[in-house]
Amino acid sequence: MRPIAKYRLFIGSYAVVLLLVSMVFSDCSGKKQPMLPDAVYSMSSDTLPFRFEVSDQAVFSVQRNKAEEYFCNINYPGLNACIYCTWHGMQSGDLETMARESRALAYSHVQMATGIDEQFYADDVNHVYGILYDIKGPVATPLQLALTDSANYFFNASLYFNATPDADSLAPYVAHIRKDVEQMMRTFTFCR
Repeated sequence: MRPIAKYRLFIGSYAVVLLLVSMVFSDCSGKKQPMLPDAVYSMSSDTLPFRFEVSDQAVFSVQRNKAEEYFCNINYPGLNACIYCTWHGMQSGDLETMARESRALAYSHVQMATGIDEQFYADDVNHVYGILYDIKGPVATPLQLALTDSANYFFNASLYFNATPDADSLAPYVAHIRKDVEQMMRTFTFCR
């Protein structure tokens, strides 16, 4: 065999081995992981009784329902998702009822959920306390958040996708939006 033929045979064999190795170590499911850009955050309107940072990938809107109650939507048009938020002013004795209702809402998914993780949050400087629920499995609301100062307000937020719940397909998007929810939680302040 001539030297050029041996060289071509060696290169061809090397290419086949590299191809096989790359197939073994790659995801052969055919599903591409979405490339989601990092968010840039800015503070929500200061005309509300509360503020928090919102992602530049979302559209924030507010509607006042009645005195001491606001509804906000944090829409993600590119992800077909929305975080629905409600802010309630509290009267004496409301905290226990609102906390129980918030927990019941999160655990209403228990029959479909494969697990529910709770992340507690406390910011003593700003008097913000709460809980973030990660609800695993094919559920309507994979993330729910409840925040309060324990005296004046109660804030709920729930993530919904405008799609049939498929935990595997939605997982990268839930993880992406979870970062925004954590930022909301860390920057939440009650405007007295």
